[in-house]
Amino acid sequence: MKGTLMHVFRSMIIDADIDRVWSAVRAFDGVVAWNPGVDRAELENGAPTAIGTVRNLSIPDGTTFRETLLAHSDADHFYTYDILECPLPVTDYVSTHRFIPITHSGQTLGIWESRFDCAPQDRAEMERIVGDAIYIGGMTGLNAYLKGE
Repeated sequence: MKGTLMHVFRSMIIDADIDRVWSAVRAFDGVVAWNPGVDRAELENGAPTAIGTVRNLSIPDGTTFRETLLAHSDADHFYTYDILECPLPVTDYVSTHRFIPITHSGQTLGIWESRFDCAPQDRAEMERIVGDAIYIGGMTGLNAYLKGE
């Protein structure tokens, strides 16, 4: 049975200019440097910004995720990936992490969003895990990393 389509969206002001932010996040396996929710990020194939590259992520509890880089743009400061394997009760998961310069303040708007299917009874938990734990947690870690914390 097909689940219900979810759209999870989170945004955050990052206290660094777009060049510093993008330099930190552009490599598909670079997430381990700035995201406290990731212990290990290794490429299975390809290169850090090559479409079709598969990465394996491990999180602190030992859980693993396997993801494919679907799109990447240095000009537009975004990357899109899907999840091939993970323990979350989701299917057809596609996510985009993008960054927009805030020219007035020299900061950056970070936007992380996804669309996926899940069972109706899992919707609230997936909103919390994906949106708050993964996306807000990751962007909070990125902000701290760029501040040298």
